[in-house]
Amino acid sequence: MSMYFYDETDDWPEYDTIKQDIHRLENEYLESRKLLQEAESAYRSDPADKNLKAKVDDLKNKVKKIERRLTGSMDLYR
Repeated sequence: MSMYFYDETDDWPEYDTIKQDIHRLENEYLESRKLLQEAESAYRSDPADKNLKAKVDDLKNKVKKIERRLTGSMDLYR
């Protein structure tokens, strides 16, 4: 038995699955944050546009969902 967790992960295929899921969620999170920043910038320049407001709200909800899923996946590491 090794004293380091990562030395024993070769025998644990679920570790790779969790790691890939976290990586995918991180990429999705970064892309959604970038889209949210662009939408918020556009909404600030035209606050009367209800479509932009709806887009900003949808992206905020999407980012929150991803954050919750990412937190749940990261808890599997601990």
